[in-house]
Amino acid sequence: MDIPRNRQGFALPEYLAYASIERAIRPYARSDRFAVALVLPRWEDKAIYLRAAAAHLNPLDNFRVSDRAYIGDEKPETYDSILDDFANRRTIVLFKDGESVPQEVAIAFDSVTHLDVPSIRMVQGIVKWIYKLEIGSEDAELLARSDWRHLKLAVVRGRPISRVLSSLRKLQAAPLSASVKRTIIDETISLERMEGYGEAKNWGLDLARDVGDWSTGSLSWDDVDRGILLSGPPGVGKTVFARALARTCKMALVVASYAKWQAKGHLGDFLKAMQGSFGEARKMTPSILFIDELDAFGDRNTVDSDNASYDIKAINGLLEQLDGLEGREGVVVVGACNNPGWIDPAITRPGRLDRQVRIGLPDADARAAIFRMHLREELSAKDHRAFAAATEGMTGADIQQIVRYARRNARRGRHPLTPADVFRHVPPAVPVPPDVIRINAIHEIGHAIVGAALGMSLSTVSIASTLRLDQTRQHVGQAVFARNVWARRTKDHYLDIIAMTMGGIAAEHVFLGCWDDGASGGAGSDLHEATKIAIALERSYGMGKNLASYGPASSLDTNEIRQVDSSLMAEVEVILRDQFDRAKAILEDRRDACLELVDKLVRRQLLPGSEVMEAICQISSVPEKHND
Repeated sequence: MDIPRNRQGFALPEYLAYASIERAIRPYARSDRFAVALVLPRWEDKAIYLRAAAAHLNPLDNFRVSDRAYIGDEKPETYDSILDDFANRRTIVLFKDGESVPQEVAIAFDSVTHLDVPSIRMVQGIVKWIYKLEIGSEDAELLARSDWRHLKLAVVRGRPISRVLSSLRKLQAAPLSASVKRTIIDETISLERMEGYGEAKNWGLDLARDVGDWSTGSLSWDDVDRGILLSGPPGVGKTVFARALARTCKMALVVASYAKWQAKGHLGDFLKAMQGSFGEARKMTPSILFIDELDAFGDRNTVDSDNASYDIKAINGLLEQLDGLEGREGVVVVGACNNPGWIDPAITRPGRLDRQVRIGLPDADARAAIFRMHLREELSAKDHRAFAAATEGMTGADIQQIVRYARRNARRGRHPLTPADVFRHVPPAVPVPPDVIRINAIHEIGHAIVGAALGMSLSTVSIASTLRLDQTRQHVGQAVFARNVWARRTKDHYLDIIAMTMGGIAAEHVFLGCWDDGASGGAGSDLHEATKIAIALERSYGMGKNLASYGPASSLDTNEIRQVDSSLMAEVEVILRDQFDRAKAILEDRRDACLELVDKLVRRQLLPGSEVMEAICQISSVPEKHND
């Protein structure tokens, strides 16, 4: 290692952390600018890893060096200042888990790497380097898996490593104190107490009953669900759910992820690590194998040609392992992802992860329950409801962090926890002006009515009355439609989707005379999404003037196509104009119903889809699609 054996403040734990970090950042070591997120194997060792990361970036302790290492959830600056760090220096940021990596800046990291507990070989090599002594694999494993805070105390200067190992063995054999036992027990909450998980919670409780019946011999394993795919935005608690599920089912938990497997090295190491996780789950039956980041595997039909061989073999390896569980009793696989549409369909076929449940952001009641859970019944139900009202759009992980910071604030102030401690760490929210609320309501009702009139199943339509200052991207409103997985995706199907997508700006045009750039500006805006669908119609699905296809819609690069296909945008313009006019006509025919629903949405902020359908059911005519 490129570090002195006698570095000030360093002991064996720091050298172990240094070696782990060295391996993780090796691809960027010669770069003068990089930003790497490291997810630690044990969060309680974060101070040790922080010292090791700082030594990597500034080995000579030169005060002129601006490279930085810090703990992700303790940095007080804004995301803009974090991005400035990323642009101008070498940066290492430490996180507790993958869900703690802020979504707003995740894309700016060169990599997000899950560090493992140091391997036996690594520990043996470092002990030999420091102490000039070779140790066996059992001793190396003891050092790697010991509490590093105890290890740092045990490794005082001049103490032989044999005495250190003896001390650790005695400490490991000693009974846990009641306080430590209680902490471990409380670390994972049972599924019964968790809120905001909806269908996933119901499935988990059913699984717990089935596993209990199986364990007593009254139910065959063939009748037990063997897998589920959880999807949802980062921070909604997919990993927490897996832990609670394992506790409730009284099953061992094996945690794995695409990043953790990939961090092992090349494809052979990747597949070997994957096999190891499945093998561990088989040995620990009954067990739950939690696999995070399943969408990172991709789809064999749309993989990038440069990485096709690697990705296809990785997916095939996963399918082989999933199939290998058939006939082996006692293993349930819980997969997790942010974007289920990116997953190879073979992974979710019957017999694998065929059950799919989306975990959304918790509503107000769920947020109040999450506060109550993390506050351990401290403060009043009225306080919990007030906290919930101030945290609209937050995830369970966000709420857990708020409570953690509030407790820290109370400890430092040496006073009992108060509501003020909690509110101090709730990001400020500003009320949306009344005129803007009405504009947003018009826009969302436009989506809702056009979609409902075209036969789509509207679940809810909602608008936000406040916005949080800590988020650069957040919903000011949304119309949510249930997806019909059996729908025949013809040209008419896609034209209907384009019309619904343009329903928001069509409503603004009908009722306000114009629209603003919020729905028509950047990537992901309504107009951009409608344009992408129109391009796919013309150049991917063969549903336009030509039968030729440029390939899967997900891989189409709009800017690249425009440079080589001069006629494309003119054809797309015709589609967009036709569907925009069609959406306007639908809204004009239902003008009174639109305005009535806008008033209701402004007052109530959320309407069920059934109420929208009831308001427009008297008018059944729908304008022609055109673009034939």
